[in-house]
Amino acid sequence: MNNTSEKLIQISMRTFSEKGYYGTSLNNIANDLGVKKSSLYNYIKSKDDLYGICLEKCMKKGLSLIENINTQSDNLHEELLSFLRRYIYDSDYMVKFYLQLSFAPCNFTKDIEEYNDKFAVVFSDKLRQIHSYNQLKIDQDDFVLFVNMFVNGWLYKKAFVQSATTPKKIIKEFEQQANLLLNSIQN
Repeated sequence: MNNTSEKLIQISMRTFSEKGYYGTSLNNIANDLGVKKSSLYNYIKSKDDLYGICLEKCMKKGLSLIENINTQSDNLHEELLSFLRRYIYDSDYMVKFYLQLSFAPCNFTKDIEEYNDKFAVVFSDKLRQIHSYNQLKIDQDDFVLFVNMFVNGWLYKKAFVQSATTPKKIIKEFEQQANLLLNSIQN
């Protein structure tokens, strides 16, 4: 992918994440990219094509982060905390884009469901492997449930925090709650 294609995807993901599918026009994206709308067709077939590319990129990035969790780390606390930071705070627009998928056109529903199902299976498997490798003081199903609840809650919180004056406060709160969760599950 060349530099313009990468910039197109990055701008598109940010715009879709902020305005949603229906609030985004190819004119918005072309203006942000600094080209005429007709030039976009050198890179994409349609708005749906562009949205599908963004969907795939978002899902692959999230899945890659999950797949790279070291389930046999000597420092479980730091491994999970590092994953949570990357997954929730790696990119503002990725988290918002992911949550905007709830409002995607119905022609994307099947792809979104398949990605979400794969996420759930891979993440649960990783958490079960972590539980099996470590001496945790909670039951395996509870561990999987608690970590999933934490991740989902923070994805929503991260996506809906709008004030530019609160990021440090929110990150501090995230760190405190993540440490509380991780401390509560270990012996």
